[in-house]
Amino acid sequence: MRKKILKTLAISFLVGITFSSCANDELRVDEATKQSIDEKFTSIGGKKLENPYSVKNMRKALEELKKDQKFKKNSSTSKTLDELTIEPTHLYVMYDLQSEEEEANLKADSSIVVFDYPLDYEFTDEQLDSRPALAEGQIPEYFAAIKIGSDEEAEHQYTLLEELYIPEEDEYFNDPSQTTGKSTDPNEIASREDLLRHLLHKAYELTGNEYELDNQPTQNGKWIFGTKWYPSGNIQVYDEIVGRNVPVTGAQVLMRQWFTVRQGITDGNGNFSTGFVRGKARYILQWERYNYSIRNGSLFQAETRGPNVKQEAWSHTITGGDDKYHAIIHQAAHDYYYGHRFGLISPPMNNHIYSFGRQRQIKIAARETAPWGVPSSYSHIRSDLTFGLSAQIHIKAWGRDSDEVYGTTIHELSHALHSVLDRGSYDNIVRDSFLSTNSQVRNRNRRLLETWPTTVEILITLDRYKTKFNKPNYKVYQDNNYQDYQNQKIASQNHYTSGGYDMIDNINQRLYYNDSSYPVDRVNGYTIKQLEQALIGARLWTGWRDNIKTKYNNPTEIYLDELFNNWQD
Repeated sequence: MRKKILKTLAISFLVGITFSSCANDELRVDEATKQSIDEKFTSIGGKKLENPYSVKNMRKALEELKKDQKFKKNSSTSKTLDELTIEPTHLYVMYDLQSEEEEANLKADSSIVVFDYPLDYEFTDEQLDSRPALAEGQIPEYFAAIKIGSDEEAEHQYTLLEELYIPEEDEYFNDPSQTTGKSTDPNEIASREDLLRHLLHKAYELTGNEYELDNQPTQNGKWIFGTKWYPSGNIQVYDEIVGRNVPVTGAQVLMRQWFTVRQGITDGNGNFSTGFVRGKARYILQWERYNYSIRNGSLFQAETRGPNVKQEAWSHTITGGDDKYHAIIHQAAHDYYYGHRFGLISPPMNNHIYSFGRQRQIKIAARETAPWGVPSSYSHIRSDLTFGLSAQIHIKAWGRDSDEVYGTTIHELSHALHSVLDRGSYDNIVRDSFLSTNSQVRNRNRRLLETWPTTVEILITLDRYKTKFNKPNYKVYQDNNYQDYQNQKIASQNHYTSGGYDMIDNINQRLYYNDSSYPVDRVNGYTIKQLEQALIGARLWTGWRDNIKTKYNNPTEIYLDELFNNWQD
């Protein structure tokens, strides 16, 4: 006897139930939850579809084939039909997650692809965008198809919505020794491959979905159905700083046909390919990777929904709006986590263990507004207070140029890096930056807090635009005339200073501008990795300086006091 614990997850009020089932018993479908889902998603205009992959409909389709007189006349065809027994292969489930631990465990399982809308519905982009905003800290319900007998079925609690039979995933239809003898005659079933095609056709026909699969004569008049094809394509985004379309790298492209999902990751040129599908399927860019997830304002998963097509590649250029905002944020996060970051440690990683506990997937909320004038921010405390349900990073750079969106994301991820590098010191710096009654302490700590990520922001943004895209005259924030923060006078900014980058570059602003209102900078030659490691144990602006002096030998270190003293409290 196989024992399952299903957590009955009603939208707002149902509680968990526990039951046992033998391997040959049908599992219990939660009808009350299904009704709640229907009410919720039809209210925004979603269209409920008749499911061809339900065990009930697949069994009905098989019986219809067996009753068909043209197949009864052929003994080999009739035998092939009689061989097949339809039993559930997958479960269509909903996850209603109540804690960071539950969500992290689910997202850590790369074998499950989840969506925050039901998979047996048809939606327009406008309908999905019209969903009521989630309350701060609320997790959306997730939907997925999981294989019976798999680890994911055993390890995660769910509500069962439907038993599925997905013939494309049944080992019966994937036996290489049984793929010979295919026929394109619609009146004959010469092999298991033929049976698969006919079964799919009949199930889709009975549920009103036959338009989704191939059903057309070939040039020689014979009939084909449900042909395998391999989705592929290319994803680009227009970057006005570069002045052209550039590849979106490391993006997760999904190809979804009902409950079957294939995955691909864009390469350095923006190209991708996925496993095979049959018939019609939808391309989806899901702005998520293992270590981070981008949310569309509230806590809904940010997606770019592509076309629903048959036998067509998808070459897509993102030119503006939400999709571009999400693409640039993704690119910054991807470059920081998986690209060239000058030897720096990673920002918080999913399942990373550090001295204060276990880190979860970073949630990045892509905000279109900055309420109360609050800028972009990072806070692990925000996440801790809501048991990990709130986004740790809020990006509020909507409408700005691509390099500003990119740099802002790098900046906030650099705060996150600081928090796992030395959580104790970081928390002390944050607390004193905002809560100390001593204004001098507040200013010095805030200067350390913000100068570090400003330094990383300059370096990684320059690496993207100046080096990768060969823009030799590019400067960070050049339109704001900051020029890599080198055109920023001392009095103009007491917190977001050029001090960190000044220890790396070889420009002395005081001499360059011949103006005493600019910082005097006779320090150079330090690496960003050295500056990172000197953060450990530093709880003051001057503590960072002293660590740099103690840890490293540099001929210009005699000017470190002079550099740090540019910014007075």
